[in-house]
Amino acid sequence: MTTRHDHEHEDPSVHSFILSGRDTVFGYHLAMFGMAEHRYQVVVEYDLPTDIVDIYLKDQADRPASWHAVRNTEDMVLPPIGDGSVTEYPARLDRVTQTGNGEDRIWEPISGGFTARVERVLNFRRFSEEPFPAHLTYLLYGQGKEAHIAHRLVQRPHFEQIFTLRQVPDGVKADDLANAVEITIPSVPDNGHDGQPWTTRPLPDGSYPAMLHRGKAAPTPITLDLGDERWWNITTLNA
Repeated sequence: MTTRHDHEHEDPSVHSFILSGRDTVFGYHLAMFGMAEHRYQVVVEYDLPTDIVDIYLKDQADRPASWHAVRNTEDMVLPPIGDGSVTEYPARLDRVTQTGNGEDRIWEPISGGFTARVERVLNFRRFSEEPFPAHLTYLLYGQGKEAHIAHRLVQRPHFEQIFTLRQVPDGVKADDLANAVEITIPSVPDNGHDGQPWTTRPLPDGSYPAMLHRGKAAPTPITLDLGDERWWNITTLNA
């Protein structure tokens, strides 16, 4: 996990973190390849006020087609979150409604102001000129009986996608979830997509064999049972 960057050239900005989880709430930073201040893939564990979690979970149940995000209300840069020098910031809770591939997206505040506390940073990485992987690669994170995956980003043209799994796969350990380990799906290539953006979601089936990677150890075969999709975006990411 990268923890510190030179961010003097980055303008403070608004950053939205898409939420996943019920018992433990995680946030995934919405990235943009074309803006330095948003050129980061970040996964955090939040410690949100109880009333905000209640609003999030009730609205999620009432509007399952929408997603939810924590959005800062004072402009900021991300590296201090990555290096742990900033662990809380003023925020609001948004409902996010999207159509198609993200061409039309509505952000609606559904809470007053509160303090978003970052309990842990699971992944913090600034994009570089990294080559496309041979196969679809995701970050696996969660806690207890809940697990989520987020597509690992490298460069244009790529896609953002978050799923909550139906259950923690057999063979996955608590430390794997806590460290947002990488998994690959060997049956689906992710090697540049012929230079064209994805226009359809690449995982139409409900279940996929995957490989879990723990450092230099041999990959562990697991099975992903996909549940609710939390986010999909090919538009602003690639701008």
